[in-house]
Amino acid sequence: MNRSTKTGLLLTIAMFAVSASLYAQEYIVKTSKSTIQGTSTLHDWESEISQLTCKTRLVVENNVLKKIQSAEVTIPVAGIKSAHGKTMDNKTYDAFLYEKNPNITFLLIAAHVTQLEPGKASFEASGYLEMAGTSKSVKLSGMANMLPNGDIQFTMSKKINMTEFKMTQPTAVMGTITVGAEVTVNFDFTMTPSPDNQQAKQ
Repeated sequence: MNRSTKTGLLLTIAMFAVSASLYAQEYIVKTSKSTIQGTSTLHDWESEISQLTCKTRLVVENNVLKKIQSAEVTIPVAGIKSAHGKTMDNKTYDAFLYEKNPNITFLLIAAHVTQLEPGKASFEASGYLEMAGTSKSVKLSGMANMLPNGDIQFTMSKKINMTEFKMTQPTAVMGTITVGAEVTVNFDFTMTPSPDNQQAKQ
């Protein structure tokens, strides 16, 4: 291969890499309706995740989600609110050891997107979930729905056993009521392009 051909090939690869990276944009949470559901020896319960942030880089082409390049989710423990009031909330916070570990975090390692029909896709993802100071690798699966305005709705559900994160199950009434070890986290949030994308283009 002569020098000119080699140079041309390298330029082509560089241009392809640059053009591909231009399609990746940062998205942030616009709205969220996410919950944690569980059981106890007295009744089932549900807590609202009132605070959630997610920064993700997505490759979207012609209103089709092509790739989830990166994602980092942060849930402040103090933002988990129960309909049963402060007593339940305080038990939850203690279980998460929130004074030392104020946040629940998820860091994406890899994701695969599968197109199902126009505007809809499923995804399989793996990453590290950290709760109460313990980090474990987990797998997630969910759905992505492209909205007409360019936003993307993500929905997913994940069952988590608290004991795997070395968490103590909350109790009440002198230990006569115990929360079940397994909880289900339901995510339903809408992502919108970050304003930083426009600033980056200027």
